[in-house]
Amino acid sequence: MLALHLQHNLHMKTLEEIRQEHIMQVLKRTNWDTKKASEVLRISESYLRKEIQKLGYSRDIKPKKK
Repeated sequence: MLALHLQHNLHMKTLEEIRQEHIMQVLKRTNWDTKKASEVLRISESYLRKEIQKLGYSRDIKPKKK
């Protein structure tokens, strides 16, 4: 009950939203160098590329909204 109250009043982000935003921030800070970004994120470059595709990210457009 308290969690619902807090989420409603503070518009708290989900863990998934935070994860997606973090990926985008790292991509921007590394100038979309997926090798560097994957090192910062501590994930494989191939996994990062799959996530970029899955989330609909590109340098030119904003992420897909659900």
